[in-house]
Amino acid sequence: MISANQYQDIELQQNADFTNVITLDSSHTMTSNMKYAAVIVKDYNHSSFTGPGKSQGTDGTAASNDVWASGSQNEVHFDVVADRSAGTITLTLPAEAIQYFDDNFTGYWDLVEKDDQAADAWVRHIQGDVVISKGATKLTHTFTASVA
Repeated sequence: MISANQYQDIELQQNADFTNVITLDSSHTMTSNMKYAAVIVKDYNHSSFTGPGKSQGTDGTAASNDVWASGSQNEVHFDVVADRSAGTITLTLPAEAIQYFDDNFTGYWDLVEKDDQAADAWVRHIQGDVVISKGATKLTHTFTASVA
């Protein structure tokens, strides 16, 4: 559990990768029974919006073969890596995904833990608002290498 800063707004910058490392309190033990999910939604009802979805790859898991595409979404999954020894959970969303959010998108996100072996199985660790920071350069623009 996180005892401080349980609320964190995030800004997704178009054409830039997003990483958020969340450190759990040292008193919170992460066991092998615990699983994690973190999603972005437009609202509590999971209303649809135009945004990124994986057309290849598994939601919540980063892989080298991930392919993102624009479409009607009800939620967007962060790629999640839990490091039990460090007590951290890393959320990522690549620029290839972020480019598909509408410029004016605003929504909400949260990180939830599920313990398959516990009676109180669900813990919401942190949540907040999501905004998009518009970008001018697109990932498809011509990029020039620097010279030595």
